[in-house]
Amino acid sequence: MKLKLYSCITMFIILPLILMGLYLNYQFAGLTQRRTYDTVLETLKQTRQNFEFIVEDTNDKSKRILSNELIQDFASGKYNKILDYDKIYWNINNWLDDILGSQKNYKSISLYSNQELVFQKGMQVPEVDPHVMERALSLQGKSFWLTAPGKIEYYRGIMDLNMYGRMIGLERFNLNEENLYRIFSNLKSYDNSQIFLLDSKGLVLSSTERELVGKKLDNAECIQEVFSTKEGFLETIINVDKKVAFYYTIEEPDWKLVQIIPEKSFSTLRRTINLILFIAILLCLFFGMLFSFVQHKYLLKPLQLLRREMMKLKSGNFNIVLEVHSKDEIGDISNGFLRMVYQLKDTINEVYVGRIKQREAEIKALEAQINPHFLYNTLDSIHWLALKQKNYDVSEQIEALAELFRHVLNKGEPFITIRQEVSFLENYMLIQKQKYGQRIKLRIDVDHALMDYKMPKLVLQPLVENAIVHGLEQVIDGGIIEVSIARVEQGIRLIVNDNGLGTDQTKIHQMMTQEEELKNVFALKNIDDRIKISYGQGYGLCFTSKYGIGTKVEVNIPLIE
Repeated sequence: MKLKLYSCITMFIILPLILMGLYLNYQFAGLTQRRTYDTVLETLKQTRQNFEFIVEDTNDKSKRILSNELIQDFASGKYNKILDYDKIYWNINNWLDDILGSQKNYKSISLYSNQELVFQKGMQVPEVDPHVMERALSLQGKSFWLTAPGKIEYYRGIMDLNMYGRMIGLERFNLNEENLYRIFSNLKSYDNSQIFLLDSKGLVLSSTERELVGKKLDNAECIQEVFSTKEGFLETIINVDKKVAFYYTIEEPDWKLVQIIPEKSFSTLRRTINLILFIAILLCLFFGMLFSFVQHKYLLKPLQLLRREMMKLKSGNFNIVLEVHSKDEIGDISNGFLRMVYQLKDTINEVYVGRIKQREAEIKALEAQINPHFLYNTLDSIHWLALKQKNYDVSEQIEALAELFRHVLNKGEPFITIRQEVSFLENYMLIQKQKYGQRIKLRIDVDHALMDYKMPKLVLQPLVENAIVHGLEQVIDGGIIEVSIARVEQGIRLIVNDNGLGTDQTKIHQMMTQEEELKNVFALKNIDDRIKISYGQGYGLCFTSKYGIGTKVEVNIPLIE
């Protein structure tokens, strides 16, 4: 039951809990991880307004520059270069200061008339590439962005407002990378995370990794997948480490803002979930053990004690020691078992012990069928009278008969020595010789080492008498009775064997077990009962006989000094 209890706890409580916990951990961890990814991506996307503002503000300022009449004149050369140049230049400069305000988004703003630089605000820039001019002309006033290592530039052709399709100059904005960096630098909330602003070719325009600015990102497979969609996240391996790349697109320049975070940075939540699961399993194990302890104390242990006492009763031991403290069903069963034991014990005392006493009374009644004291005293008087009359044969017979009755009397003791039993048998045969003469002979073979061991009295004489009366008396030539007493493994074996008429041994066995036939085998049954009562069912009498061959009776008794 203990094994079944623990197996049930394991199979129906602990194992399902572990499997369910692992499943929930997998599902919850996956859902939580997805939500965390979405949160990181949403946080990254919140910088969109800042970048869009810079793009839109640059577009807006370029349009205002394009439509400014002073700049139109300045770009087309409609002024006196000698007299008005400085004045117009500084007017344009002051006007740009007004529209730029305090913003530091640009390193420089440049204006070109054809390919000639006519205005410069901010840092010096190299000459315009002729291909840039050609592109601006082809776009007819539409803006475009150009990126290269160390520069992020915005261009728009200045179209003549008075003549459609005629480009009179070029606007050039050089963005300040430091200002771009400040926009996303505060997003670096995860350990070892990296943020990159990339152009459409994978060039790093700005980054938290300052040494990579102006360089091309080498993570080709990761970058290719990033540029295949507008926004999202992907799990990848960069330099053997597992990473998660979050990205979104700044559409007009077609730039990508990418944040790369080590996957282990998200493992804190998973570890927390695993810890909660582990604690839950430990708690279940603890309460499972507590439950099994309670079950063992109040269910299994009382049953084990009850089973132990039942085994004692099964072996015939009525010394039952069982303390019952519970008042539940097990307590009722235990109390019922104790009541049954007490009733059974009382019944055995009343029936079995009473039967033993009845047998003992029958034995004593058998021994007292004649008054041994009276007969012994009378025979002793006749013995002395025969001696006085010098009738020695009669005296010898009477003395032998007196010894027989003295043996039967034996001061009321039921056990004698083997020596005394053999002497009693010899006295009995001395009397029988006067009747049968030499027709019946007795041979006695006794291990002299056994002569002082105890045995029940009146065992051999009835068996020898039975052999004479039923086996040899009707045989004209008589026969031989052999008595042997020897030590065997289980104790002492007494054998009375004759070569008389023999009988049906099966019938004798049936008669010894049937109540109505006991009067015909009284001597055999009496000997067998007395031995079994004295020593137990393992001892007693064994009878074998065949017609025309003879009869053999074996008596087994224990070795008792």
